[in-house]
Formats: sequence, structure tokens, C-alpha cells
Amino acid sequence: MSARGNYRTPGTGMTQFMRSFRNRAFASLVLIVSAVGCDKTLTVEPISDTPEDRAIVDPTGARAALAGAYDALQSGSYYGGELLFFSDLPSEDVDWVGTFTDYAEADDNQLRTQNSSIESIWEALYAAIGSANQLITRLETPVTGLEDEERDDMIGQAYFLRALSYHNLVKLWGGVPIRVAPAASVDEASQISRSTEAEVYTQILSDLDQAEQLITNEDKRRATLGAVEALRSRVYLYQENYAATVTAADAVIAMGYSLAPDFSDLFSPDGQDTPEDIFRISFTPQEFTNVGFYYTSRSFGGRRELSPSFDLIDAFGFSADPNYDPDTLQTTNDDGDLVFTPLDDRAAWSISFDARNRRYGSKYPTTEGAEDLHVIRLAEVLLNKAEALAQLNQVAPALAIINQIRARAGVPDVVATSQQAVLDAIYLERRLELAFEGFRWPDLVRTGQAESVLSIPAFQTLFPIPQNEVDVAPNIAQNPGY
Repeated sequence: MSARGNYRTPGTGMTQFMRSFRNRAFASLVLIVSAVGCDKTLTVEPISDTPEDRAIVDPTGARAALAGAYDALQSGSYYGGELLFFSDLPSEDVDWVGTFTDYAEADDNQLRTQNSSIESIWEALYAAIGSANQLITRLETPVTGLEDEERDDMIGQAYFLRALSYHNLVKLWGGVPIRVAPAASVDEASQISRSTEAEVYTQILSDLDQAEQLITNEDKRRATLGAVEALRSRVYLYQENYAATVTAADAVIAMGYSLAPDFSDLFSPDGQDTPEDIFRISFTPQEFTNVGFYYTSRSFGGRRELSPSFDLIDAFGFSADPNYDPDTLQTTNDDGDLVFTPLDDRAAWSISFDARNRRYGSKYPTTEGAEDLHVIRLAEVLLNKAEALAQLNQVAPALAIINQIRARAGVPDVVATSQQAVLDAIYLERRLELAFEGFRWPDLVRTGQAESVLSIPAFQTLFPIPQNEVDVAPNIAQNPGY
């Protein structure tokens, strides 16, 4: 056990309750099945859920179920860590420097169908979908004592959460099984098959349409109308629907969000509010995220399982100081000490070196894990819009957007005229602005750069379906090449 205490290790990102059923059958499929009697290997609902026969019969139960739907996002295999880690490790920006072999496979782009972390991420995503399905299904019938407006808002939030989880699935695996209601039986669940990528996107956009009609919540730690439009902008960008991306992004901008004055404001140890927040997940020392812990140097109480790559550090750029040493990526100060001196404020905040000159990620500045992590923030939405505008050959307004973000980082404006040069500048800006936030690998894949940048075959741009899923649900076809 680490000094951190009960941190989640790969393959154990679920709660201790789910951990005890590691050898279960039907994995994520039964997460969305109705109660399955006394067979504990099939009863793998999150521990925070209320029992099936007592769930959502009054306002208290409804609110608890909604809280449980958000708790699902806190899993160590979801936004609690591994979804972000495995959305960066296969790229050139993050190196595995620890001991977990599951992570080594991702770093080497050699994922196996038996990779337990990949399986846990898959399960965590479907667990979140199952929680959302239960909430939507149970609240179809009015609940005594629950006002219609609150009930509708809860359903709307559940639609948003389901859309978010399906998008996280489709961008990593391609077409996946769609379940929009609890299955009636395990037999029914085992017959499910994969939908096409287009069908998954249709479902995501339908869920966002439903969410838009119902949500009234304004708490940015939960789904809001701003979060709905922001996720739409992300989804449309992945679909290469550039005009719709701009429309959705403009809807977000019109709601009054603005960039945080300082980049560091976004990553305080306790997650202070900023005007840039669109949707954040709350964490506490008890319900913690592993992100800071896994990036931080062991010298400062972290695990340092992951590290910024030298390639990423180089991408940020450095000053023209004559004492700069390209071998150490640092500058020698007047006292003879090595000092990391990037041009970019984001690099200065996000990347550090310890006393042994080991690089580590410092974007998330505490190992306690109580940061409220951003799922969607305005800078991403602005970059979505900029990329869409550039794809529509509107290069001047696209440049204006990225230079607005660069100004906050303290770096000079980009000067470019050709469409491709502007697109390249935007891809780089996404890489720097969103480093360690789980965007780089999906960005490489969706823009068709993964094969050339990483020298990998095409089939590796999708993750393998966990073998346990294929074994128990034979209609789920494996991704080619695995």
C-alpha cells in the first residue's frame, strides 16, 4: 500500500464492492440489467445505488439516484484517473515511467484484449450509462412529492451523462453496444451487439436534444445547458460537421463564459470556481481522483506512474537564454542551479523537475485528489470553434481565437495565412492547452494523424473490446487486428 493510502490501482478503479466481484460474468452488460436475484457475481451495481425494489419512490430516493449517477463519473477507471491516462498514454505526449504493465502496453501501442485497465474503463463507462438509464426509466413515472420541474431536470441531467459516456466510448472503441434502458434479463443482455459509429452518434445527439429540453440546473458541478451545448460542439467536431460545431460553440460563448485570467486558476488544489468552468466533477479526499497522484514526483508524495514526454516539453518551446541546455531542457541560473524556463505559462505550471532532475506532471498540484476536475471548459470550446472555422477556410477568425488563448499563456501570436498552417497551429494549441486532460490521443485519431505521428498500423487507432465482453456476449464483434 502506498503512503497515499487506498489509491486505486489498475483494474481496481471500481468501488471495493465491485472489486470483490472481479471474476464476474457479463461485466458491463449486467450493470444495466434489472435486479438479478441472489447471484452476487451478477449483482454489480455501484455501492452508492439504492436496492432495485426501493429505488426512486420518493424525492429523497430520486436525489440519491442522481447523486449516484455523478458518483459513477468519480470512478478511478473513469474521470478519477484511467480514462484520462489512457486517452493520453498512447500518444507522444505522456510516457509510462512506473510499474503498471497495463500502462506500458498503452504507452507502446500494444494493447491486449486482456488488458485489465482497458476492461475497467469499459466497465466504468457502462456503469455510468446504467446509472443514467435507471434514473431515466424510474423517473418516467411521476414520483410523489417530487415537483415536475425538478423531476424533468433530473431526467435531463441523466440524458447528458449518458451522452457523455457514449461519446467517451465511441471515440476510443468506434461503434459500441447501445443500451438505453435496463435489460429485462441476463439472457437478453448477453444477446446485445455493436451498433455502428454513426448509430452511436445519432444516440448521443438525441440524448443531448432531450437534455436541452429538460435541464434547468445551473450548478457547474452538474449538467447545465452550457454543458449540453459544449458537448455538442465536441461531438460535432468529431463528426466533422463544422458548421454545427461553430453554432454550438457560439451558443456556449453567448452564455457569458470567459477564460480564467490565469491558467493556474483552473487547477487549484481544491478546484476553485473560475469563469471558464462549464462542467466539472467534484472530488474530495474521500472520493478522490488519482490524476495528480499518478503524475506527481515521488519526492512530493506522488506515484509518478506517468510523466510528460520530452517531445511535449520541446513542443512548448523555450527562451533564448544562452545558458539553456537542450540536453536537460533547463537553464542554469546565477547560483548554478538548473531551472525549467519555458516560454509558455502553461508549461511552467504543468511540467516540473524534482531535485533528481526527473520530469513530472504538475498540472494537478496535489496528491490528495480533491481537485474538481474539468470535463469541459471554455478553452476547449473555443478551440473547437477555431478548428471548425479553419476547416471552413475562415482562417482569420480562427487565428483570432487561438491567439486569444495564447495571450493568456504569455506567448506570441501565431502568424499564418494558409488554411493548413492555421490548422496545424490549432492542433498544436490543443496539444499545449489541454495537455494531460485526455485529449491528445483522440485528437490524433480523429484528425488522421495517429498513424504517421506514432508509426502505428491503422487498426491500433481503436482500442480492443475487452475479451471478457466478447466471451460472454458473442454478438459483440472484436475490433479488427486484435
